Order: sequence, then structure tokens, then C-alpha cells
Amino acid sequence: MTEWPANDEMVSGYLDGLKPDSPEPSGNRSFSYRHGFANGRDDRAGNPRASAQSLRRMAEEAMRLDGDV
Repeated sequence: MTEWPANDEMVSGYLDGLKPDSPEPSGNRSFSYRHGFANGRDDRAGNPRASAQSLRRMAEEAMRLDGDV
């Protein structure tokens, strides 16, 4: 499996997801941002929603949908 770096949108979403007062992102945000946000929420709760391998695949798909891959 190829390792895909996080893009700026994914990192921004992750950081927002760590903040308890950040609202859930809507469809006006990129797939990468929403994926990062969900990861931030997972980390804040200490409860990952999927395995690391699955999350990497989800990140790759988000970037593909955004046209980054």
C-alpha cells in the first residue's frame, strides 16, 4: 500500500476536529477536510472509527475525490 501524505485541507480539518466547539462540517467543505475533521474527532474521543489501514484508504479516496491524487 502506498503511503499518502495528508494535504493542507486534511490537516486543517483535523485541527478543527480536535476543538470541541467546532461545528460538524457540511458539504461545502472538501472531502479531505471532512476526513481530517472526523480523524480529529476520533482522536479527541480516543476512539478510532476504523483501522489505520482503512483510514489510510479513506484518506486516499478523499484526496482522489478532491482531485489531489
